[in-house]
Amino acid sequence: MPEYPAVGPTPLTVLLPDGRTLGLTRYGSPAHRAVVFHHGFGSSGLELPADAALLARLQLQILAPDRPGVGRSSVYRPLTFPSFADDVVAMLDALEIRGPVGVMGWSVGGVHALALAARHPERVAAGQLLSTCLPLGERAAYRHLSPLWKALRWGQIGFPWLNRTTFLWLSQQWQRHPDRTIDWFIRGMRPAEARVTDRHRALLRDAAVAGFANHGRGVYDDAQAWCRPPGFRIEDVRAPMRLWHGQADGVWGPGNIPYLAERLGGAPLHLLPGQGHMLYLENWEAILEEMSGLL
Repeated sequence: MPEYPAVGPTPLTVLLPDGRTLGLTRYGSPAHRAVVFHHGFGSSGLELPADAALLARLQLQILAPDRPGVGRSSVYRPLTFPSFADDVVAMLDALEIRGPVGVMGWSVGGVHALALAARHPERVAAGQLLSTCLPLGERAAYRHLSPLWKALRWGQIGFPWLNRTTFLWLSQQWQRHPDRTIDWFIRGMRPAEARVTDRHRALLRDAAVAGFANHGRGVYDDAQAWCRPPGFRIEDVRAPMRLWHGQADGVWGPGNIPYLAERLGGAPLHLLPGQGHMLYLENWEAILEEMSGLL
């Protein structure tokens, strides 16, 4: 078996065409096949396991960009799903990655992954949606939302000042008291999420600190984009997609995931018993091996 050097996480920045900065973390060697990972809500590109040996074995590199206002990425108030898809393509161009790439998205990052595949089909070879959500602002998807998510969208749209204040306060807590804050979140989680979060406590804590940088501006703008009409059609996704979801997901229940898979042309679905919203951390090797096969 050939041996490939293991390369740890590398922080990078690229300059976008309009002068903004996009921050990202590269996992693995730049010589290997590229996969773009879209982080979850209130988190950042630091949320991935730094398994350099696994990436070297599979000859993959993962590029995990921070959305505007997150980490080292400039704030961009008109954030939309299409605008960030365009930012990702500009990032790939700046890194001189011209061919189609793999794309992943965890939680709301799954919607961003779909947007990239729908808006730039020539740049996406295959994708994986990990504990993904639906676009809250799409009329067709709205009918499939739970009452709780309908209420959360109503609050985000109807009382934006309250949400802005909440995210500002959370930003202050993450910056000043990160350990206390993640402990507070763990206590409020359901068992499937609490168990995995506690096991990966430092990783998810540091990812959230970066996620709530810039006074929580990026989290607020991400929420606003999520609640508005998405600006793309799920049916325009042409790349093969695979869905991973936990039957015990306490954040986004699995009930409407078969509906999403059907809209993606009957995309294969891994529905895992006993696993929750953080399943990507428990199945990282299997997820990457599947992506390697898709590419």
